[in-house]
Amino acid sequence: MVSDEETIIQLLDNFTANDYGEFLLNHATKDFLFIRPSGNPIDASGLIEMRTSGDLSFDGYTDVQKIHKLEFLLKDVAMCVFTLRSSFVYKDIQNSDLATVTSIIKKIDHQWKFLWMHRSSGDSDPSLWDLHL
Repeated sequence: MVSDEETIIQLLDNFTANDYGEFLLNHATKDFLFIRPSGNPIDASGLIEMRTSGDLSFDGYTDVQKIHKLEFLLKDVAMCVFTLRSSFVYKDIQNSDLATVTSIIKKIDHQWKFLWMHRSSGDSDPSLWDLHL
C-alpha cells in the first residue's frame, strides 16, 4: 500500500510534469488558489487562461528540486514546502527560476488535492534551508 507521504510526493511530481492548469482542474479543491510572486491570486481556470493567452510558454523544464518540509497538520491536511526549478518565457522575457513553493494539500474522498499554493520569486537560495531545518 502506498503511504500518504508517497502519494503526495507523486502528486508533486505529476504537477510539475503536466500543464499546471489542466492538471489542477482534476487535482485541486474547488476553492484552490495559486498565489503568484506578484502576490496576486489565481485559480486553476485562470492558470489555463494565462497559459493559453500567448504571454506564457514553457520552453524547458519544471521540476521539484528538493522537498524541504512535508508535515501532516491534521489527518487529512498536509503542508509541503519545496524548491521548484522552471524555465519559461513570460511576455517575451526568458526566465530560469528557482522558486520556493508552499502548498497546503487536503485529502477529499480518499484523494489528495491541492488547496493552496504560494510561489516565491524565482531567485531562491536553497542552501539557506539547511540553516533552518
